[in-house]
Amino acid sequence: MLFGRRGPGAGYERLLVVQRPALGLRAIIAVHSTRRGPAFGGIRRKRYASEGEALTDALELAEAMSHKCALAGLSAGGAKTVVLDEGDTADWSAAYEALGAEIEGLTGSYVCGPDLGTGARELAAVRRTCAHVNPEGNDAGVSTAAGVHAGLRAVWRALGSSPAAGRTVAIQGLGSVGRALARALREEGVVVLGADLEPDACRAAAALGVRIVDPSALLSEPCDVLMPCAGGHVLEASTIERLRCRAVCGSANNQLATPSDAARLRDRGILHAPDVVVSAGAVIEGVLTVQHGSSDAWVRARVRETIAGIEGTLASVLDEAARRGLPPSLVARERGQGLTGST
Repeated sequence: MLFGRRGPGAGYERLLVVQRPALGLRAIIAVHSTRRGPAFGGIRRKRYASEGEALTDALELAEAMSHKCALAGLSAGGAKTVVLDEGDTADWSAAYEALGAEIEGLTGSYVCGPDLGTGARELAAVRRTCAHVNPEGNDAGVSTAAGVHAGLRAVWRALGSSPAAGRTVAIQGLGSVGRALARALREEGVVVLGADLEPDACRAAAALGVRIVDPSALLSEPCDVLMPCAGGHVLEASTIERLRCRAVCGSANNQLATPSDAARLRDRGILHAPDVVVSAGAVIEGVLTVQHGSSDAWVRARVRETIAGIEGTLASVLDEAARRGLPPSLVARERGQGLTGST
């Protein structure tokens, strides 16, 4: 059913709770804004400690998607679906088909795509009941990595560290995004440390020349740039204290556990590239290919050009933050709110 909320859901256009007990499906669809165009956002499936935690995640991620689209100059808004993975769903294919039918019922106001826990197989099930899905030919991991890589170029300049060769980065999460980043950075002569909980991901990264580090130790490794490319809220008081990097620039959404953590990073002299700016590669590809077609060469060229533009956007945010003495994440949020009309 659709319902409005006060408190944490205030200002959101739609909040849809999906429950299919026979399928073991419980999900929340949060549509933050369609003021600039249809809302785009992935389907995240993970274990949550409570329904409240899942709701908070959906709301935060949907708002971030609105700001991400606006800062990238896209005619689109933001949304997010979270699926509560409680470990007892017998048929995820049927569950995703049911979820797709609910998204189809929103008549194109929300276009869904991949996210943590939702890959090609799950999206294939969604497509059986829903037409409003990220095109099959898109590669969210590669496009997201390209956006982070573009942002990293602005970070190098801000650090006075160009060119990149000989610098060291530490990548947290060696899945599709982290591995694509590692490959590109190794080709540039960057020393890459990496960590992941999955042995297969570590083996694949090691084959690229990544030095694998224990996940519990990665945040304490000396490096020029830490690149969070796994779960969110990795930057909080205790982890920030452990950091031995000069900057943070990664794809993970909502990296800051609390707004005050932005000031903690600034006080430690650690530059933070806001994820709402640098992780926009996948949504750029998604929006432009949905709106203009996914196969034409000029569309693909425009996707590449827009992703490359993340470098300039981030440089502008970092310059304004330095000029005003503010954390970059606050400047990015102010800009996002101004462009979306949110508060």
